[in-house]
Amino acid sequence: MGIFGKKNKDIVEQVEEKIIPEVEEVDTDEEEVETESEVETSNNEVDDPDDEGDTHSDEYVINRVTEHFTTEDSELLTGYERKAIPEKVFTARVKEYIHRVAYDKEQEERVFKGFSRYVWSYGELDPLIDDLEISDIKTYSHNNIRIKRNGHRSGTKVHFRNENAYRRAVARIGVKNKVSLSNQTALQTFTDKTSSKDFILRFTVTTEFVNTSEIPCVHIRKIPKHKYTTEQLIDLGFFTKEKAEYLIKRAKEGDGILFCGKGASGKTTCMNWLIDHIPEDCSGLVIQENEELFSSHQDLLFQHTVTNRGEGKIEYGLNDLARNGLLMDLDYFVIGEIKGGEAVYLLNAVYTGHKGWASVHGASSTEAMNKLVDYIKYNSDYSREDALEMLTHLDTVVFMKDFSVAEIAEVKGFDRERGDLIYERKF
Repeated sequence: MGIFGKKNKDIVEQVEEKIIPEVEEVDTDEEEVETESEVETSNNEVDDPDDEGDTHSDEYVINRVTEHFTTEDSELLTGYERKAIPEKVFTARVKEYIHRVAYDKEQEERVFKGFSRYVWSYGELDPLIDDLEISDIKTYSHNNIRIKRNGHRSGTKVHFRNENAYRRAVARIGVKNKVSLSNQTALQTFTDKTSSKDFILRFTVTTEFVNTSEIPCVHIRKIPKHKYTTEQLIDLGFFTKEKAEYLIKRAKEGDGILFCGKGASGKTTCMNWLIDHIPEDCSGLVIQENEELFSSHQDLLFQHTVTNRGEGKIEYGLNDLARNGLLMDLDYFVIGEIKGGEAVYLLNAVYTGHKGWASVHGASSTEAMNKLVDYIKYNSDYSREDALEMLTHLDTVVFMKDFSVAEIAEVKGFDRERGDLIYERKF
């Protein structure tokens, strides 16, 4: 059973009874925990506790402390992660243990700093996460980490000490984000909104249980917390001034917008930018699997799915959120990315007068509509022709490619003879 396989209430009660009395006499006035990791382009050469080597080294002791609080005393870390244990209590207990295993006062300070880096950041991956030009990080193994920088894929010199160190880092990603990575939950996607000051981190993790390599794979998509301005996007070649002005007009006056393209083509960036141009006197709902879309708009409600990530039984999918959304007083009905039956609710929304927005994977504007119809057919009794005719209210299609707006088309109607939509390319 993983760290998060126990009941919350039992964990909190056990930890409070065990820990809080023990730390009352521990000096907690020492220097604050250092939460910002040092940016390093090289890796910490951390030895495995089981490896032969210098047992007096900082690396060995840091690993020993890390192993202790993720296995033998995991309740403390669990309680802290769940905000059931105060930071002062957590810090005091950690320092008490380090005092017992370190060899002198100076090493205590170094080990505490190293352990803090483990708890509050992502270790070896931190330099890549902090790099403003990197949008994606993909780890295949301890020494094969790939990145996408300014739209171009490449390798990196960053690596983990060895395979065991990498596996521990992946396990820590799950612990840090309260996600179980077991055989029953070998495919996970989740979002970390707090660790990076510049990015929302969307994780997609597949474990050795499903990977042919028998090694975990971690993909991190970095979504900027600070949105690009229109001028910045123009400078980046994302779109021209004319395209930007056209999209803003369609956001206000059009019936609906479908954003399409392959993964990492710029769909989320475009939606995030355009959401801020929804008129202030309009109300809307934005539902999404991962929390990537955001805005300071005062009358937009943002919701995310809730997935069973361990032994819990509570789940709320996009279908649930979409079904409930149709009962609300809305002008805009936005689905971050359509992958299944929620397409039916988008269809109903746009057909009943809502301004519907969504994104979907597709090789072109016309192919994206066909993909949307496929989702609708699989999950309803609508025929292809009926679905397409109803989708005429989704009257703007934006095709993204290589982080730019490659094509914009308007849906002008439905041709009954051909049984297809009538498109007019605008850009």
